[in-house]
Amino acid sequence: MKSLFSIGPLRGPLSACLFVLLGTMSEAPAQMFTEFPVPTSQAGPSMITAGPDGNLWFTEFDTGGPGIGRITTEGLITEFTIPTRPPHPVGITAGPDGNLWFAESTPTPSRIGRVTTSGIVTEFPIATRSSAYGIATGPDGALWFTDYFHTNKIRRITTSGVITEFPTGREDTAHGVGIVAGRDGNLWFAVGADTSPNRIGRVTPSGSFTEFPIPTGYWPWYIAAGPDGALWFTELEANRIGRITTAGEITEFPVPTLGSQPWGIVAGLDEHLYFTERAGNKIGRITTSGTITEFPIPTPRAGPEGIALGPDGAIWFTENSANKIGRISIGPLACESDATTLCLNGGRFRVTADWRTLTASGTGIAVALTSDSGYFWFFDAANVEVLVKALNGCGFNSRYWLFAAGLTDVEVTLRVTDTQTGALKTYVNPRGTAFQPIQDTSAFATCP
Repeated sequence: MKSLFSIGPLRGPLSACLFVLLGTMSEAPAQMFTEFPVPTSQAGPSMITAGPDGNLWFTEFDTGGPGIGRITTEGLITEFTIPTRPPHPVGITAGPDGNLWFAESTPTPSRIGRVTTSGIVTEFPIATRSSAYGIATGPDGALWFTDYFHTNKIRRITTSGVITEFPTGREDTAHGVGIVAGRDGNLWFAVGADTSPNRIGRVTPSGSFTEFPIPTGYWPWYIAAGPDGALWFTELEANRIGRITTAGEITEFPVPTLGSQPWGIVAGLDEHLYFTERAGNKIGRITTSGTITEFPIPTPRAGPEGIALGPDGAIWFTENSANKIGRISIGPLACESDATTLCLNGGRFRVTADWRTLTASGTGIAVALTSDSGYFWFFDAANVEVLVKALNGCGFNSRYWLFAAGLTDVEVTLRVTDTQTGALKTYVNPRGTAFQPIQDTSAFATCP
């Protein structure tokens, strides 16, 4: 990625941040990786996300690329041109409207882009000076984004293109980078700098800010919601992975490879988090207890940046310098029933349900009924919201079947994972719509 900045050394006080010296290093078998060249040379793929259409979508930062790419789980890549040149798109996310939304960092003022799953691009100019960078769907059904050069603002754009600015109340030379929706119904974002306080910020949907300094780390970069309810973030120059609870308690874990430049981060299906090491040329995996394993990428000096969980259950990532999209399989999974997880069909299928309203979001509480069925409640244990059943239909049509019924009109994202193959099916009920019955008798072609 062509740098928008130069990172120098930072010196700061050591204080209340808990520093944990954990980490192991191992190598992944070569067959775990698959790499797919991007058709346009020097496109510079940057960030990547799973789309609502069962494909992965990525931005192309360098001037040689059309701007937006789509890759199927079989590796077929299609590229779409952003009209404004050069757009230098960075962050990308699936929107609540079934489209993909992305941040264009240049020209100034920059733009927020929207691309349909058929490839139609629309751009929305930002009225004030800006350099849009990270972007995420908020709990309010709008998109929220950071500003790389102007961290005194976090902005919000509705799906109709109306932009609102929320002043953070701080003026400094720091840079806003990653942003994500937390399970607490707020947006969390990373702010890094050479000299200004490095911090993780939290903003409510109404625009109220709280900041949490990172005393021993600097240059927090991208941030993801973890399976443990905390937020996890990369520290680009501190060479650490950070964890912050929704109460603001920070823990840091050093990456074993020195100078690895951890970049993007995402939660996997196996209850671990995965991150890219741009300089280390590896994919890292960290457990929620802080143990790190590293997997070298086959192509030397690939420059991995963005990372996403694919609809096939694999981890997908961009190779900015090698001009490729990579995939790493995380192998067979185990289903362990807990407060938010159903294990159905003898434990083969893991089922979770995330919910979202206008003002809050969370994960459904799971209650098992039989070996094949269970339900979730969201707000009250006496109020059943979604019932789910997984059946073995291999003897009828060589498929596993998935049935679900809902007693709700909140937004629900139902994720069903075949733990033997890693295949993932996602079912979404839009907010404000009565939950439509799911009768998917072709859900998983993974028999036996």
